[in-house]
Amino acid sequence: MGTCLLTAVETACTTTELFTSTNVSHHPVQHLPRRAGRCPVGLLHGPREKDPELFHRCPGTRLPAAAGTGGRRTTR
Repeated sequence: MGTCLLTAVETACTTTELFTSTNVSHHPVQHLPRRAGRCPVGLLHGPREKDPELFHRCPGTRLPAAAGTGGRRTTR
């Protein structure tokens, strides 16, 4: 089910970059993005004391806007 949700978000994405995050302590959810081909790209300390947030980036080739098949780039 988690993989289906990630695919749905990728399909609906209208930007050239897509990131997901999870707490370091949430091991099952950490493995989901890796199995889906996402790369870990950063760690954020602070939101929850002693439980950093781990960020993954979706490969741009899987996003419609990055692949040139439509979509729009939004400002950050």
